[in-house]
Amino acid sequence: MNDLIRPSLYDAFHEIVPVATPRADAPRAPVTLVGPVCETGDLFARDRAMPPLGAGDLVAILSAGAYSAVMSSTYNSRALVPEVLVNGADFAVVRPRLDEDALIALDRMPPWLNQ
Repeated sequence: MNDLIRPSLYDAFHEIVPVATPRADAPRAPVTLVGPVCETGDLFARDRAMPPLGAGDLVAILSAGAYSAVMSSTYNSRALVPEVLVNGADFAVVRPRLDEDALIALDRMPPWLNQ
C-alpha cells in the first residue's frame, strides 16, 4: 500500500514473478498477493495464477517504475523502498532506503508541546 499503491487506487496490473525460477511443470493456482500493511487496500494482485509460494519466497513486481516511487509513502512509519536502476545485468542502488532512525529523525516537536 505504501510501496506500490497503483493496484489499489487504479486496479493497475503489474506482472509478478517468483525471483527463483519455478520448475517448468510447477502447477499454477490463483493466489492473492498482499503487502505487509494491515489494510484492506494493501493488495498487489487478486486471483493471479502463480506457482506455489512459501513463507520467505521472494517475488518481483515488474514495471513498477517511477510512478510507484513518487506515489509511495511512509504510512505506518514504514521506510520507503530503495530504488534500483537496472541495465541488463548491471544494477545500482540510486536511492537507498532510510533506516528507521533516519525516518523518525525527520519528525519535529512543535515548541508549544515542549512545556
